[in-house]
Amino acid sequence: MVVAEDAVWNSYISSHKAVGQFRHRGFSYYDQLTSIYAKDRAIGKYAQTTADIVEEIDVEDVATANDLQEGNYYRGCEDDVFLDEMDASTTQSQPPKPNQDSSTSSKKQKKISDGSEQISTSIIDASMLLGENIRIVGLKLSRSIASEKVIQECAQKLYPILYEVERLTENECYHALSKILDHPTQILIFFSIYILQYD
Repeated sequence: MVVAEDAVWNSYISSHKAVGQFRHRGFSYYDQLTSIYAKDRAIGKYAQTTADIVEEIDVEDVATANDLQEGNYYRGCEDDVFLDEMDASTTQSQPPKPNQDSSTSSKKQKKISDGSEQISTSIIDASMLLGENIRIVGLKLSRSIASEKVIQECAQKLYPILYEVERLTENECYHALSKILDHPTQILIFFSIYILQYD
């Protein structure tokens, strides 16, 4: 029989409602099935079955118990030794690091400065490229704004000029105006034709 705490079981039942009936029932062939399917799950270089893990834990527990029974010694030291009782003369001090010669440190500084110089050169190149691209985009934007301004000025003059054209009724003027305004380049074409005819 599988035993679980009430909180764990209730949370499991909330997501798997069909298993609520198995709370206090034994599961036939549970040990055999777990040994079969547990072997299927444990794969790879360091894979172990549950029996191997339990055996390993038991061996570790026995080794720990033996260590504790040897008279409270752990790795050759007593547990009850105080700092006042320790002999500091037996401890080994670490030798001081040798000073690096100036040529080694200057080589390191040169490598660092070379690296920072490369970074600064890359940043300068990137900013110059970005500045050039911004200048080109600015020129294109200025041209676009200028052409939009010309088109707007021409659009304001369009209706009076269309009204002056002979043989066009007022409805035909509105119809021509709506067609021409749908395509801004046609406004420029209309004015270039108009200027050629009337100049």
